[in-house]
Amino acid sequence: MSIFELIKPPDVNRVMGVDCSTMSFAFSIYDNKELVQWGEIKFVGKNVFERLADGQDKVRALRDVLQVDKVAIESAVYVQNKKTVILLAYAFGAIISALVQSGAEVIEVSPMLWQNAIGNKVLTKAEKSAIVDANPDKSKSWYTAANRDFRKARTARWVKETLGPDIDNDNVTDAIALGWVAATKEL
Repeated sequence: MSIFELIKPPDVNRVMGVDCSTMSFAFSIYDNKELVQWGEIKFVGKNVFERLADGQDKVRALRDVLQVDKVAIESAVYVQNKKTVILLAYAFGAIISALVQSGAEVIEVSPMLWQNAIGNKVLTKAEKSAIVDANPDKSKSWYTAANRDFRKARTARWVKETLGPDIDNDNVTDAIALGWVAATKEL
């Protein structure tokens, strides 16, 4: 039995939504389905390994203070760059291992599931065309980034309109939306 189990009241239902990278850890905390805390922790170090060691220490400290029952992470997404996939795997391994040491259950939520649950569906053909029409002669990668930014802005707008916080950080708004789905939906 862990210390967490000894001091945690049995009726607490705390869920953490997580958006993690090799540079930072964004989180949201829901207590009995109510958003109570959010933020982002930046990792410090000269290389990915130093940053993740720093991040793991910081996340452990946060974990001990927040005491969550469930951690919701975004399930793996398709990434073309193999090096990026490897680095993200390092980050998830380091951070998730720090979180589960408290006994919290980890659940994976697909990006499409949480985005659809908040009404942030894939851009329609008309929305994509409007972006192209407003920004002619851009590269394919520019349009891909613009579509991503459009959806990130839609998530931030949903967070503000639904939950109240006006946050200008898409890592945090993603963690809030993901956490909301995990806290309020049967997954």
